[in-house]
Amino acid sequence: MDPASRLTPPPKSEVGAAQRVDLQRHREVLAEHRALLREYGEVQQRVTRWMEERQREQAAWEAERVRSLGREMALQAQLLQAQGQLAQWQQQVPQLAERQVLQRRLAELQERHRDLQRELNRRQDESARVAVPPVPHPLHAPHPQDASQARTPRAVAAPSDPGAAALAGVVLCVGGRSGQVPIYRRAVEDAGAQFLHHDGGAEHRPERLDPQLAAADLVICQTGCISHDAYWRVKDHCKRHGKRCLFVETPSRSAFQRALAEAAQQTPSTCPAASE
Repeated sequence: MDPASRLTPPPKSEVGAAQRVDLQRHREVLAEHRALLREYGEVQQRVTRWMEERQREQAAWEAERVRSLGREMALQAQLLQAQGQLAQWQQQVPQLAERQVLQRRLAELQERHRDLQRELNRRQDESARVAVPPVPHPLHAPHPQDASQARTPRAVAAPSDPGAAALAGVVLCVGGRSGQVPIYRRAVEDAGAQFLHHDGGAEHRPERLDPQLAAADLVICQTGCISHDAYWRVKDHCKRHGKRCLFVETPSRSAFQRALAEAAQQTPSTCPAASE
């Protein structure tokens, strides 16, 4: 190529085309730049909102932590106060823990005793329904022609046997085996008294015992199968009102008959009130 041709400038048409291309490219770059700026601004706003939400959550968590710490400190103070009171009570009442254990054991044994007594009564009832043997009554053996009169509930006349013991008024039997209640009733009525019965809390409500105690002239309490509440009701009532009361430890027919005979031989002034 001729060196002189190299120094010759390009035609004006080519220069104008190149400028137009550069200008178009510049415009495209500017448009892309603006789009990127808008997208960056949106991202920045989202990041700002997210950070503000996290800050609010962190502030709420911090406030809740402070409240929880305050509650924990208050509970610790209450616990320390309760421990101090417990220590004082333990000093004032020695062997408190042992007594509590014994009380729980006693309650378990009482519940077990009631369960066994109910089972025993149920079986005795079943046996009594199968066959009820004739029961001799040493207190009073009425003649056949006077049997209906001897079993009258409110009979107060003396028995036909001059040597038999006689009672008058109302005799309340508390406790005893449910299968032998008819036997208790016959023995009392044959002795010339009216019969009342309360099972001592197994099925009868304790509240029913008070009016029966008030109506009774003599109370025979069979302590082996009654609740503590019934026992103390009987003892307190008889002691306060000076009422005749006999306590029988063994709930049996023979023990009841012995108590009935003892009560028949005593006068109201000589029979003890609420004493075992």
